[in-house]
Amino acid sequence: MFVLGPRTSTTLPPIVPVSVPNHPNTLTQWLAQREGAAGQLRSDTQAHIVWADPLHPARADCAMVYLHGFTASQGEGAPLHVKLARAFGCNLYLPRFPGHGLQAMDALRGIDAVQLRQAAAEALAVARVLGERVVVIGTSMGGALATQAVAADPGQVQTLVLWSPLVRERDEQLRVLGWPWGSQLLLWVKNSGDPVMRFPVKSHYWAGGSHLDGYRALYALSRGGMQPSVYAQVRVPVFVGYYYHDAHHQDTVVSVDAIRTMFTQLGTPPAQRQLLAFAQAGDHVIASPLRSNAAPQVFMATCRFIATHGGLRFAPTISDCEHAWEH
Repeated sequence: MFVLGPRTSTTLPPIVPVSVPNHPNTLTQWLAQREGAAGQLRSDTQAHIVWADPLHPARADCAMVYLHGFTASQGEGAPLHVKLARAFGCNLYLPRFPGHGLQAMDALRGIDAVQLRQAAAEALAVARVLGERVVVIGTSMGGALATQAVAADPGQVQTLVLWSPLVRERDEQLRVLGWPWGSQLLLWVKNSGDPVMRFPVKSHYWAGGSHLDGYRALYALSRGGMQPSVYAQVRVPVFVGYYYHDAHHQDTVVSVDAIRTMFTQLGTPPAQRQLLAFAQAGDHVIASPLRSNAAPQVFMATCRFIATHGGLRFAPTISDCEHAWEH
């Protein structure tokens, strides 16, 4: 009877196109109303728009959208996402995924991969309202969601940037969720029956715990959505950065080997994609100065890649990228 026990499903329905307000003013109002009704948010975790010209908010030639990681928020990518948008004259959309950014420790109760995928599709729809050309940036879980959203509608995006993307977690730590009674095993063996798993954090931009439902969502998102057939649908320029120094000093959250394999299976022509290890990052979150020793290098490499391959009308020089980082 054990083998008949419940498992976490990895079957994901197709991403459904999402409609959002199609004017910047109504978009801002819609976003403010929704975030205001979200519940108690931690400081600076709400979804918002950073306008290229704050005095005259309007659609720009380009928009960037940053998709944050699991239990994180937009601050995970700061200040790199703001500096990149400024360097290219883009509007910037900083969404907040369902269940994230909230003060409640069990905020991810009830979350699933379908909700997260649809939220990513919505974020891209907002970005298309904000700019004619769209650059999508994602960290970790946000990288997985960015990959899947772009694969579902590749013609709507100019460039994809993946920082430490979740393809598989390190050492397949969530594989137990695919076993019969796997959720129950994880709940009782690893967490003494408490559905909220707690962990230390270095900033309020990350939650200090996650409900088990969040891990089930990650498992389904990676096993069901991060597959070669999906990567083949990504045909836009792609930059992939990750932490790896050697076998003993590398990302402890996601699998570096899985990232490297995914990169070779992208539908993007080889000349338009770049895979780059940041040996000095020292942390999974390579773009955050709060955790990474390589944030300036990540910024410069990303800025150069977008300038060279991004297809945006304004392409900053290396010195422009340096100036954007310093200011």
